[in-house]
Amino acid sequence: MRKLKLLIISVMSIVIITGCWDKVEIDKRAFVALIGIDKFENNADQKKDKKNRYTVTIAYPNTGVIAGKGQGEPKFIYTSTGENFSDIINGLNTRLGKTTFFRHTKAIILGEKLAKDEKLFREVLDVIERSPELGRKIHLIIAKGEAKEILDTSTKDETVLGLFIRELMEQTRKTPRIADADLGYILRSLHESHTAITPKIVSSKDEFKIAGAAVLKDFKMIGWLGELETKDLMFMQDKIKSSEMNVVKDDIIIALRITDVSTKMRVYEEEGEIVTHFDVDGEANIQQHLFEVRDQPLDHEYLEKIGNLAAGNIKEEIKTTYKKIQDDYQADLVQAGESLRKHEPDTWDKVKENWDEIFPTTKVKVDVKIKVRRAGVTK
Repeated sequence: MRKLKLLIISVMSIVIITGCWDKVEIDKRAFVALIGIDKFENNADQKKDKKNRYTVTIAYPNTGVIAGKGQGEPKFIYTSTGENFSDIINGLNTRLGKTTFFRHTKAIILGEKLAKDEKLFREVLDVIERSPELGRKIHLIIAKGEAKEILDTSTKDETVLGLFIRELMEQTRKTPRIADADLGYILRSLHESHTAITPKIVSSKDEFKIAGAAVLKDFKMIGWLGELETKDLMFMQDKIKSSEMNVVKDDIIIALRITDVSTKMRVYEEEGEIVTHFDVDGEANIQQHLFEVRDQPLDHEYLEKIGNLAAGNIKEEIKTTYKKIQDDYQADLVQAGESLRKHEPDTWDKVKENWDEIFPTTKVKVDVKIKVRRAGVTK
């Protein structure tokens, strides 16, 4: 009996006094909300540094200030340089007095020069993909200029920079001018077709803007898409949730909100040519017409003409942007090749070896149907 009691006490002691050997108290963690990565470059008055290759900037919130219980800046920003990402982060830990924690990171900003350097960009992508702390829903964004400038921006609206960027990216539900491209899509698209887009970010003194897209091909950035071109690409990729557009009828500028959009893409061979066919179907609401014009917005034929005008505009815009990504970038951003591989394997077997040369010669067909469902309050 005595032995049994000793055994029970021993087992309970083991359970009760066991602790986590690697436990880090919450106030000793630096919850990194945003990471900026730039290509290291020497200043004009410095000797060439062959060892440093990256400049990494991290930002994490001053939780005491945010909670109203402390003083100082609302965020902490630290910058360090080094040969690779792991060494830089380890070096930062020796300066912070805290352990960096990346499971709450909202976005990674890459500088333009780094994104154009294939080797450095591929190394960064590999680090990101291997990291168990970085989720696939975080945002990978390319800056016009340096990433550090974005992190140094003191925004008027939000103190936690990472959360603010996440909130801006959520505006893809309202505007297609922001590329709907999270980290999971970017990595998957680069694996499948060696092409992708990422959102573009630019900064000024006390604000920044996310709109447009960076074009990636063969693991480096090769150019930009403007805001309207990004919108057209979102139509092609079936990522439009809603969009605004204007049509002109009888010298009246009519503002429409396009909703419930669905795009189906088919890629096939026709008379010896590869055709990419987009079939777009959506609805529209009239947002603006003319005051005291009561009959037109309620007339079925008139609304049908407005829908046809909107459909014609979307059709021409998609064709123009498709032609641009063919001529300027030769980048299969719509993943037409991947569609052929999955749905037309026999055709894909004939073209896959030369797809980079064939894609710029593919024909595009676009069919668009827009039905004006709601005309708003007119009484």
